[in-house]
Amino acid sequence: MKNEFFHAIKIVWENCTGCTRCVRVCPTQALRVRNGKVQLDSRRCIDCGKCVTTCPYKALRTTADNLDSIKKFKFKMAIISTTYAGQFAENIDYPTAKRALFELGFDDVASEAMVTEMMSRMIRDYINEHKDTRPIISSHCPAIVRLIQVRFSSLLPNILHIEAPMSVLALYFKDKICREKNLSEDEVGIFMIVPCPAQVTAVHQPEGTYKNAQDGAISIQEIYQQAMCKMKEASESDREIEIYPGGLSWAISGSQADEIDDGNIRTLAVSGINNVIKILHKMENHQLDHYDFVVMHSCINGCVGGVLNVENPFIASSRIKRLLRTAKHKNFKDKYFYDMFLKGKFDVKPLEPRSIMHLDDTIKSAIQKMKQIQLISQKLPGLDCSACGSPSCEVLAEDIVDGKATIADCVVLLREKQKK
Repeated sequence: MKNEFFHAIKIVWENCTGCTRCVRVCPTQALRVRNGKVQLDSRRCIDCGKCVTTCPYKALRTTADNLDSIKKFKFKMAIISTTYAGQFAENIDYPTAKRALFELGFDDVASEAMVTEMMSRMIRDYINEHKDTRPIISSHCPAIVRLIQVRFSSLLPNILHIEAPMSVLALYFKDKICREKNLSEDEVGIFMIVPCPAQVTAVHQPEGTYKNAQDGAISIQEIYQQAMCKMKEASESDREIEIYPGGLSWAISGSQADEIDDGNIRTLAVSGINNVIKILHKMENHQLDHYDFVVMHSCINGCVGGVLNVENPFIASSRIKRLLRTAKHKNFKDKYFYDMFLKGKFDVKPLEPRSIMHLDDTIKSAIQKMKQIQLISQKLPGLDCSACGSPSCEVLAEDIVDGKATIADCVVLLREKQKK
């Protein structure tokens, strides 16, 4: 188990006012306010970005690789998220938006959308081969995978043991480019163009992978700004661009589940971290065992809702749906790609839970500390107001026993004491 975790969310200390808004919305209780400033527990954080969108003072920000990172590679490839197509206004067509990436220095560009149809086939095969596991949970959203590791570890065996589409493409193209260009893996740079901090983290600290072929993750926000400066050159380019509009639908919540549902497989789609948590509780209680496959997105409306996007998620969804209606559908068929799947090249290892509450190395001491937590919890008011800087009274009790807070941090008890 890793002791240190990479995170794409960073704290801007000078902007923090200690207001505790972020503390109250964090789904994994990863944030505290101590001495007037927010602190992040790296064991608990899943990089969902909920705190970033909640903080009005920009005290929490996202980080990603910059475009200059590609320069150290001999061959540079971009793999773009399905959300990329929805970021540009109607006067910029999707092929032109992709051509702009070549103008930015990439030697090749591929889209997550090109493999979604083949991924659907692979997922259906997996579901049918694992009939004893229900429901199977999509591995598409890395924030959800980490949420399960932190809060719902009993459901880890339910996660689909196949890499997410962008990771699958990275493995495929790293292998393909090295073979065809006679290059070493160190000379080929595969960069993800991503819509959320969880995907940045997944590139730099992937979970369960046998081999990581990704060399960096650049936010759609940065790429958009740079690409817009190259639109004139891109619009004048005669470079042929392949697009797979059918696969773009995976950017929108519900589309992946609909595609997997072939009439024999019952699917469910959920978006928004709070909605996901409610569904995961039901799964733990075996209330949803009648579903075969569940697709979860931490962001409302799916990946179009990621905080590293530029466009409003509903406008982006509308643009993608228009592309689905108007563009000519094209299938990606590659025998070598499917052979890689059959050989297990896209498999992932069983995931481990994250130990977020390590009380002590010895069982005896851990039990004593657990009793202390219970006693302190009984003294606290149970309001979960977060005024103390902890997300709840129970967590404050844990922090007190862990030496990270004192009972004097409870504003309610302090006021009662002052009245006496």
